[in-house]
Amino acid sequence: MMSDQYTPFLQVRDLGVTFLPPRRLPWKAPHRVHAVREVSFAIAAGRTFGLVGESGSGKSTVARAILRLLRPDRGSIRVANQEITTCKGRDLLAYRRQVQAVFQDPYASLNPSHVISSTIGELLTRHRNVRPGRERDQMVVALLSQVGLSQEHLDRFPYELSGGQRQRVAIARALAVAPQMLICDEPTSALDSSIQSQVINLFIDIREQHGVTYLFIGHNLHVVRHISDVIGVMYHGYLVETGPTWRVYQEPAHPYTQMLLQAVPIPDPIQQKHRAAQRRLLHHPSVNSDQADLIAGCPFQHRCPAVMDVCRQTMPGATTVVNGGEVRCHLASQ
Repeated sequence: MMSDQYTPFLQVRDLGVTFLPPRRLPWKAPHRVHAVREVSFAIAAGRTFGLVGESGSGKSTVARAILRLLRPDRGSIRVANQEITTCKGRDLLAYRRQVQAVFQDPYASLNPSHVISSTIGELLTRHRNVRPGRERDQMVVALLSQVGLSQEHLDRFPYELSGGQRQRVAIARALAVAPQMLICDEPTSALDSSIQSQVINLFIDIREQHGVTYLFIGHNLHVVRHISDVIGVMYHGYLVETGPTWRVYQEPAHPYTQMLLQAVPIPDPIQQKHRAAQRRLLHHPSVNSDQADLIAGCPFQHRCPAVMDVCRQTMPGATTVVNGGEVRCHLASQ
């Protein structure tokens, strides 16, 4: 599924990633887990692609493949028209400067034994050849100022900061090498609602000031839509729907996207109770991810309220949606 009509900065084509779990029984070979299957999308420079889905849908695996933290089994990943699945040495180091990441848990991603000035300064030394000293400290202070922190945070350890402050430090660290793209893997899920909005606004301000391209990953469609130009919805390794944010949010084409929207809390307790009852009716706990890999057809068939015989036979291909985007659903193709 291609997601944008403009020249893409990031282009992912037919990405596939499988994992081989550890062998539980010596006489039984483990079943391969298909974490990502046939995923294709593109992001134009300066735009934001929001990737949403349940835990285990393959969102973070896509991010790790783009970051070269794992090697995909198949497919192509091009950044600024350069194939990055095969780059090595200096080319890989240059790519690390181009694309940085902000992870879900800032406390886990920051070195607990290093003060903030060292955490951010190490990247300036590694990628921009700025030696430790007054100049580097001044650059760190400027980066902290961009994310709403002050000079007094320079000599603090991560455990001395709040969750929101730690995430701001993680963002400042990512900005230290002046990247062209940020991959944000659920950067607000560990924060409370008030801090979430502050961090989202910070990401928007950074995009407006620096023209950074974003891949923004989350499980809450209501949060992701505030920053995204285009949204992609993943289910069981497949990208089942893409499209402009307003269209996906107001006119969802895939039944799974509709279920995600029904999971967004609303202030009316009666409607909220009714929607929760509907979700429970569609839940099918007897089908886990390993079993779903062995089932023919669409992996969403056991939870879909509009399932047809063809859904149990073949996985639907991509169909163009009115008002923009694509969807992989037999309802749309018919």
